[in-house]
Amino acid sequence: MEIRDKVFELLYGAEGYISGEVISSRLGISRAAVWKHIKALQEEGCIIEAAPRRGYRLRANGVRFAEVEPHLHTAWMGRDFQYLPEVDSTNLYAKKWALQGAANGAVVVADMQTGGRGRLGRAWCSPSGNGLWMSLVLRPLIAPDKAPQITLATAVGVAAGLRDLGYDAGIKWPNDIYIGGRKVCGMLTEMHASMESVEWVVVGIGINCLNREFPPEIRDIATSLALAGDKPVIRAEVAAAVLNRLEQYYTLLYEQGFAGIREEWLANNITLGKRVKITTLTDMMYGRALDMNEDGSLLLEKEGGGEFTLVTGDVFFA
Repeated sequence: MEIRDKVFELLYGAEGYISGEVISSRLGISRAAVWKHIKALQEEGCIIEAAPRRGYRLRANGVRFAEVEPHLHTAWMGRDFQYLPEVDSTNLYAKKWALQGAANGAVVVADMQTGGRGRLGRAWCSPSGNGLWMSLVLRPLIAPDKAPQITLATAVGVAAGLRDLGYDAGIKWPNDIYIGGRKVCGMLTEMHASMESVEWVVVGIGINCLNREFPPEIRDIATSLALAGDKPVIRAEVAAAVLNRLEQYYTLLYEQGFAGIREEWLANNITLGKRVKITTLTDMMYGRALDMNEDGSLLLEKEGGGEFTLVTGDVFFA
């Protein structure tokens, strides 16, 4: 563990202020080095108050493991954990980590992404200190043609984690999470597989937590947990609640198949029965969303007659 992380853990574990002298003594570093690490943590986004003759106090709302771990009740999800103050994309980082042998359930969390991505290469706004930007490395023992079901299991797990925290979260097919009619979370799943087996899957999850403003192009459709609720949003609690539920639903998928995931998705979706517009690489049409098929595809009743099965594409409320 780096000295900076040890300084952070002392600040996080302190009840109130902790003096620079105490930090210096416990870590065997100079007072000047303590100040250097305090400044570095502040530059990473940590809110640290300094008071003469009292020392330093951390106002914690970060996403380091020391903050997430007390709320984490998993056996394997998130137990290998990397925190980055800034990264281009947590998915890109996680894919490199997967290639280097990252364990099943490994998680990378960043305070800020400079090149966050959504589905179909869209940019994802990921400002510092505002959201939960994380990617998971999974090594599922499932056939490659079943891997898309991980996306739906992720949606079920994220929605359940947010509901555990008191938010009325619903799922728009396949895996966007909405609260109050606005999008609060998006996901991006990427896979490395052969014809016979899945080597790894990286699942990127972006949850707007403390955001109060959004870029003009998404201002009318986006929300955050802070805007959707009336209580303080602790990002570490959000991370742990989601990871706890994801372990539960991934285990359900692996051990019992997709039927249980489909049941949970159906119980918490906001898609079925709605008039929607769907787009694929070759088509655009309007209709009414009827059902999720047993393989996870969306069944649509087309305007003008007939049915259409959407395996991959975009769904918009119309």
